[in-house]
Amino acid sequence: MMKSVFRTIVLAGLAWIVGLSAYAADYVKVSEKGGKDTYFALSDKPEVTFTADHLVLKTAKETINYPLSALLTFEFTNRPTGINALGTEENHVVFSFEQTLKGQGLQPGSRVSVYAVSGQTIASAVVDANGAVEIALDGQTGVFIVKTLTKSFKLIRK
Repeated sequence: MMKSVFRTIVLAGLAWIVGLSAYAADYVKVSEKGGKDTYFALSDKPEVTFTADHLVLKTAKETINYPLSALLTFEFTNRPTGINALGTEENHVVFSFEQTLKGQGLQPGSRVSVYAVSGQTIASAVVDANGAVEIALDGQTGVFIVKTLTKSFKLIRK
């Protein structure tokens, strides 16, 4: 009985404190002890409830039960990390690296830049409407950093 009352007080206090920071937040972030972070957009109007041993997060799209013993944190945050928002690059980005650097599967209208390891900009181009880009490297060799809208790659051309 006492343990249940204590847990209720702690969870209510946590909800109150987290609620204070929610005014400027855009996402609910659930971090598990195993290192997995899951983000839920506040625009999806997530409902967060607690049972005796679970945190239950429900949106119009899904309901997820998290065992309290597996949770590390539950917080509100301004921006997600590690999750692409709708409209950004998909996980199917493909680059080929020959005489030119060619990329496919990119966000149309975004910029792709190629940098030398020293930080100097080698070249830059805007992704076309089909999600493709081609950047001339003018025969340069060495290590290059390719930066897209959401990802960076290190490429070596010998």
